[in-house]
Amino acid sequence: SKSYSEILNINICRANIVILRVFDRRSAIYSSRPQFPMVCDLMRRSFLFSTMPYNEDWYRRRRLFRASEFQPRQRAYVRRLLPQLIQPEGDFSQALRLFPGGIAITLAYGIDVKSENDPYINISERAISLLNHASAPGKYTVDAIPWLKYVPDWFPGAHFKRDAKQWKKAALQFIEAPFQATKRDLEEGIAPLSYSAICLESINASTEEERQVQEEDVKDIAVIFFGGGTDTTMAVFLTFMFAMTCHLLVQLRAQEELDRVVGPDRLPDFLDAPSLPYMNALIREVMRWRPTSPVAIPHGTSEDDICDGYFIPKGSVVIPNVWAILQDPETYPNPTHFDPERFLTPSGALNNEIMNPADAIFGFGRRACPGAHMAQSTLYIVAASILHTMSISWPSDAKGEASDVKYTDNLFPTPEPFPCAIKPRSKQAEELIKNEALSTY
Repeated sequence: SKSYSEILNINICRANIVILRVFDRRSAIYSSRPQFPMVCDLMRRSFLFSTMPYNEDWYRRRRLFRASEFQPRQRAYVRRLLPQLIQPEGDFSQALRLFPGGIAITLAYGIDVKSENDPYINISERAISLLNHASAPGKYTVDAIPWLKYVPDWFPGAHFKRDAKQWKKAALQFIEAPFQATKRDLEEGIAPLSYSAICLESINASTEEERQVQEEDVKDIAVIFFGGGTDTTMAVFLTFMFAMTCHLLVQLRAQEELDRVVGPDRLPDFLDAPSLPYMNALIREVMRWRPTSPVAIPHGTSEDDICDGYFIPKGSVVIPNVWAILQDPETYPNPTHFDPERFLTPSGALNNEIMNPADAIFGFGRRACPGAHMAQSTLYIVAASILHTMSISWPSDAKGEASDVKYTDNLFPTPEPFPCAIKPRSKQAEELIKNEALSTY
């Protein structure tokens, strides 16, 4: 966009693809989704809330997606995570791997994950990997030539149909297994607090058909809790750890603020957030510095539009350029530099006049991620708890330097594996970590 234009247009097999910076001014026009046959027709589309067209089915599910009060669950998982990070032989990335999936499944279904080999985590990771593969733009010819979805499985080159059948089976297992477990627990009266349990108990249907429709809505939204943010949460956590490894002075300033506001006798809580402007600025900078995805989920235009003098026809695939937005030097001077202070006023307060990167990371307009608030609160409580109790550094005996670490080029870029020394900040901090972890069991 810097070299050519803020609006880029590509035509592939009659598909009109537009890449642009922002379109919030006309959110209604850009609120639908392009329909890719591989995912939307050959695999089961309805559970993919994020890919649904802008219609009554989407709106009905969107109303269900409410951020209930699950902070006790978030606290418990953070307290279990902390001791895993300071194990001498431990791999912090492995500990972080369990956390996003674990907290997602407990919020969605009330299922408690305690092992990295948990079957629900394995089901989730397999299904998400397959779905990401299937939904990659340009991966399958059928997405550019939709009539190919009608060819028989045995037709030469129709491997995509065989892939779709296999992946649909994995996706259905991903949807059904935890949901049916929650239903059984509800029937037995032992279901813990969860999104699914709350919604199932509140169903008010006059007919069996109406009940089934409402159950399908709950099921499809619950799976978004479970799988929708696992990869992105993992990506932002790894970027946070990498940033702290590289920027000791930033880490020390955040710890000074945490020591002053929270004190040594407890862990940070959600109620502390308004009193921690630097910590909040740090989290915003983590999201801006290395976005979890360089582009947002494609949107679809429901009407013709004129954007900055350019004609965008109805039915276009419109892709927001998140990287260009968050690396724009006019909004964020010296954008390659990691600097949380860019989000603070001269007096040290959080400057809300500077665009919050979450506004780009979590989507635009009416299709913004409905779980954004929960994702941000999880990131806050994890990052604050880690910095309050631990010191993170590049190991003195490690080969190379932090500047040598590269980012992957997959759908959700993460830093390539890097060494990281994680130690309790003090003996008191170590005892606090152990005691808080024990209190969750």
